Amino acid sequence: MDQNLIYAKTPTGDEAVRQSTRVVQRNLRMVLVQVDGKLSVGELTAKLGDAHLVETALTELEKGGFIAPSIAAASAWQESKLQMGRAQAPAPRPAAAARPAPQRESSALSMASNFSVFNRPATPQPLPDQTIFEPLEELLPPPRPRSRISAGKLAGLLALLVLLSVVAAILFFPYGQIRSTFEDEMARAWQTPVRAGDVRLKIFPKPGLYFTGVRIGSQGESEINEIRIGSPFALLGAGVHQLPSVDVSGARISAAHLDNFFHSGIAQGGAFQKVILQQVNVAGLTVVSGPMTSWEMSGTLDFRNNSQVDHVTLQTTDRTLRIDAQPSMQGTTVKLEALAWRPSEASLLTFDSLQASGTFFGNKFQIQSFDARTLGGALQGNGTLEWNDRGVILTSNIGVQRVDARRMSTAFVPSLALDGDMTGNVRLRGVGTDWLGLWDGIEASMDVVVMRGAFHGVDLGEAARRGQGAPVRAGVTKFDRLAVRVSVDPRQVTGRDLVLNAGMFNATGQFLANRERQVDAALQVQMQTSVSTLSIPIRVSGTLPNLQAVSTR
Repeated sequence: MDQNLIYAKTPTGDEAVRQSTRVVQRNLRMVLVQVDGKLSVGELTAKLGDAHLVETALTELEKGGFIAPSIAAASAWQESKLQMGRAQAPAPRPAAAARPAPQRESSALSMASNFSVFNRPATPQPLPDQTIFEPLEELLPPPRPRSRISAGKLAGLLALLVLLSVVAAILFFPYGQIRSTFEDEMARAWQTPVRAGDVRLKIFPKPGLYFTGVRIGSQGESEINEIRIGSPFALLGAGVHQLPSVDVSGARISAAHLDNFFHSGIAQGGAFQKVILQQVNVAGLTVVSGPMTSWEMSGTLDFRNNSQVDHVTLQTTDRTLRIDAQPSMQGTTVKLEALAWRPSEASLLTFDSLQASGTFFGNKFQIQSFDARTLGGALQGNGTLEWNDRGVILTSNIGVQRVDARRMSTAFVPSLALDGDMTGNVRLRGVGTDWLGLWDGIEASMDVVVMRGAFHGVDLGEAARRGQGAPVRAGVTKFDRLAVRVSVDPRQVTGRDLVLNAGMFNATGQFLANRERQVDAALQVQMQTSVSTLSIPIRVSGTLPNLQAVSTR
């Protein structure tokens, strides 16, 4: 079908639009209504969105005489007007001069023959030069006036109704009842008094019921800046209320309160009585453990059907550390995973990867195992971290495998320049008033072996060759293997059973270094030649990194 062809309604089609019984098929009637003598076949197709329906309906309507191409339709309308005008034109009358005198009988007979019983001409004879055409609209009954509301007015009315509903909800919401229910349920879950500072229905930034300034504990030890309930009307009425999601932001929670919250549902058979939670979304959470404060974290808390905490997922803001926790009767099982994670901004130690698992008991974290990749090697072990209001206690056993000695010395003893691959066992015990004080008061014992390395700051071989009383300052002592037992306490570092092997050159002895980096070492150096073995005592002293070695023989 020609897509540029334009159809128009015929008088029959126009009448069919007004009388729904003429065209009862829905598709035909829908297309017939759209035909207006202006839209082409292509435009009708684009408007209705179905080319097959449009072309089929146009074909049927044209066969039925309801529509015709625009030129033919105009002719049909013209012919219709001619027929209507002929039907209403008056009968011709003879001129007065030529008309014979009327007789009563013939006049009556003429009237009887020219008019029907309905006073309409039976056989109209239109005048050839004075035919009258009346508009089709005047022959049709006037349409009924319809009252219509514009889309703009309707939208404005709906907006007004919504605004009035919101204002009424804000003004008449039962804040007192909701506050009381909230505080009672929170106190039951946290097992300590809970108070809400303010309760308000808000539209921005997100619609919901907001609790702000929430304090947990008799002294307000824990605090939550804001709690948002997205479905506040679910709290109205009697019975148990179901909340699919609650948002918490800006929370600073003590470890003891957090442990109570995790286990209250287990101990009481459900943390809440009147509320069933499904999920809590947390943003900006920090956990306070005595003098320590955790990293700021965000995540979710998922609940079981009985309102017990089922699973907790948290991660740091930079997403380098992820914590998964699951409460149980034996404590809270915790798993940590980290990638490119630094414990603090000031820390020089970065974990390329870290996996750890343990159990959290409120003021104690028992680390069953951890596996870390850092300093070019691997650290594996276990430990325990405890805290209270007076301080922090750390104990740990760590296995060191192929750690870069230079990177380790840079991180912990920057003035000590030691190269090589370090392997060994480390036992740590630390006590401090806070996290930084813990490391200042650390005590450690280490059995380490360094392979294929070098000690920068002194040349022991040169000191042995120069002989008695000739000091050697600076230099490098290379070795194939260095083994030593090291003890670290807050005052000093002590090295015992030191054994250094460098081919034909060997050394044994011990050393002592204090917190001011002053070193005093007594070594017995053995130099093996082709004919004999020389044993030379050497004393090393000075302040790292500037040392001197002198033979005392």
